[in-house]
Amino acid sequence: MKNSKIDSLGEKIKIAKKAATSSDFFLAAIHYKDALVLARDAGDSLLIKECKKEMVEMNKKAEASFKQFNFEQKIPNADIDKVIKSVVRESIIDSLRIIGIHPHLYPKFEEIRATAQKNQPVMLALVSHFTISQDGHVVKGGSNAEYAWLNQIYSISQGLISGIYLNRIFEQLEKAGLNEKGLLSYLKSSKLFPEENFRIIEVGVSRYFAKDYVSSLHILVPQFESVFLFLSEKLGIDVIALNRDKDISTQMKLLSADKLDAAEFQNMWGKDLCAQLKFVLFDQLGYNLRHKIAHGFIKTNECNIEMAHLLIYFYLVVVAHIEAGVISTDTEK
Repeated sequence: MKNSKIDSLGEKIKIAKKAATSSDFFLAAIHYKDALVLARDAGDSLLIKECKKEMVEMNKKAEASFKQFNFEQKIPNADIDKVIKSVVRESIIDSLRIIGIHPHLYPKFEEIRATAQKNQPVMLALVSHFTISQDGHVVKGGSNAEYAWLNQIYSISQGLISGIYLNRIFEQLEKAGLNEKGLLSYLKSSKLFPEENFRIIEVGVSRYFAKDYVSSLHILVPQFESVFLFLSEKLGIDVIALNRDKDISTQMKLLSADKLDAAEFQNMWGKDLCAQLKFVLFDQLGYNLRHKIAHGFIKTNECNIEMAHLLIYFYLVVVAHIEAGVISTDTEK
């Protein structure tokens, strides 16, 4: 059996190289992916290294083989204006409160799942499926056709919300006078943010209003994770991790996609918010901002005003979800 696998591995690599020589890079990538599975099973470190490298390279070269599909969603201007007017009020403070709770500013997870199941292409169940990043890597979760399709539908919904509503709402609020001082004053008045975190958040908000979205996102994303875990702990969620060492040691848990899928987080914060945070911050089939920023993989074109609006929105959401003064941010207690 082992020799059979080795023969199959060699054959796969041979076919992959032949496809690459013929400039069929997409087919070559598929065969290198299959070969990588066999090399991993065989424990052949040299071939694992070769197949990984070649698979990524073939995926990059196969970019021209992929087709980009666009769709047009027509929403009457009257409907759009109605939603925006329901948010943008004479009082900027009232508007900021409404943003945090408005039902049109976040995707409805169960509705999206129902839509994805209803409209799933038949071919998804008939062909091998995997998702490739812009850097040529096979994306985690992308081989699950149903999950990848669900994320595609979610991405469309989130994109529409950002493009049609959030961007316009923030644009109108800034024209009406929303500025750095006003936004920070509103956030601080909630009394939900630890002082040390808030000092750093102030810098992120300052860079946002200076239109320096690279700096703003690199500050606001990790600070949001810290604040979200801090507030979750105050709400009774266990956020202390016991390290797996011989000696007893603990540390703050890291926020992750798995944590946001957990019942304790979804019961406290709501499934829709947890799904949105997961898609924007952690999911490799989503925007994956937290991972990209933490590890230096984010590109300058991803540090844009739309992503900055989303982070400001998340801060407004957590403030709206918790009545000011209910949670003490005195860490000495």
